[in-house]
Amino acid sequence: MIKKQACLFLFLLSMILFPQLAAAKVQEYSLEPNDINPFIENNVRDRFSYSGLAAFYNDVSAYIVDTKGIKKINTEAYTVKPDQVLALVGHYKMLILQDVVGVVSFEENRLLWHKNDTENPVSRMGKTRAQLLLKSDLDQLPQYFQKIKYAHLWAPFRLLCLGIEAILLWLNTIHSFGWGITIILLSLLFKLFILPANILLTRAQRKVSHVQARLAPELEYIKANFTGEEAHQKFMVVHKQQCVTPFYNLKPLLLTLVPIPFWIAIFNVLSEMDLIAGHPFLWIEDLAYPGAIYHLGFHIPLLGTSINLLPILMTFLTILAALIHQNKIISTKELHKQKRNLYFMAAGFFLLFYPFPSAMVLYWTFANIWQLIQQRFVHI
Repeated sequence: MIKKQACLFLFLLSMILFPQLAAAKVQEYSLEPNDINPFIENNVRDRFSYSGLAAFYNDVSAYIVDTKGIKKINTEAYTVKPDQVLALVGHYKMLILQDVVGVVSFEENRLLWHKNDTENPVSRMGKTRAQLLLKSDLDQLPQYFQKIKYAHLWAPFRLLCLGIEAILLWLNTIHSFGWGITIILLSLLFKLFILPANILLTRAQRKVSHVQARLAPELEYIKANFTGEEAHQKFMVVHKQQCVTPFYNLKPLLLTLVPIPFWIAIFNVLSEMDLIAGHPFLWIEDLAYPGAIYHLGFHIPLLGTSINLLPILMTFLTILAALIHQNKIISTKELHKQKRNLYFMAAGFFLLFYPFPSAMVLYWTFANIWQLIQQRFVHI
């Protein structure tokens, strides 16, 4: 009981000291309950409307925050206690609400109050203390507020995001050429970091290619002359003669999974780091948003309403990598199959990245450039 009271005292003390701890960007408001949802719409939601797979940046998430941690709330009603605060989190901005006591839910970017058995939902509520801040301003708040950052991610990914964010901030301090160069340096640094795994992957792919080259004639013969159980038995015998299992090609696949957690973390950092917002790079007016060179005036599904040059350049580099891809070990037919897969991957990445912030696309574009350089010196 004493421990709980002490935590509550520290929490309330931190709220009293909050204005002194906050950065100059933190804005203080006093809101009536009926003014909160319009305020969220006008100040927390991103005014830019993302399209396609990036449309989730248009939404706002709601969390209950206290010294024990955070809890996301949605359509299910949740009772807010006196020692808790509400955090409404948009793409780059968030609103922290204090003095909210009652039963609430969050649906379609709106905070809803619910009646209980004895009272009107807002009858006891006067004006609510509210603080509007950027996600980067969370560093000015008590430690338990830090879990709001990347709260939508699984805990290990969240920790990885925090580490990559620290690296990105450090990279930005070692030069004075802007965030675009910082993102390029991050892509190079990560490429060097995973280079050992890429070398192992290349060696594994080379071994798989040798096995495929030895197996191909016999497998083609089996497919042409046998069916059913007999074909299966001969298929197994052929693999056994080569001292491999039918799953011999899974090792390269497992190695390709190594960088995926880092990619997830990097893309979350680049898409949510408000410090990048407002910074241009080359023709891109703002790295925090798609780099449009022409606005169409109509909407294309998955792509949006503008022509964005950077995703087109990224896709061109991916196709170029597929064109120069060589594998002298496998058959021409198998090589064409590999190149076809690379073309499909290029199309998939184009649709995926086209509506996303330019910072993410810039990172992946230079990741492709480093991959082209690697292909030039490390061959299969």
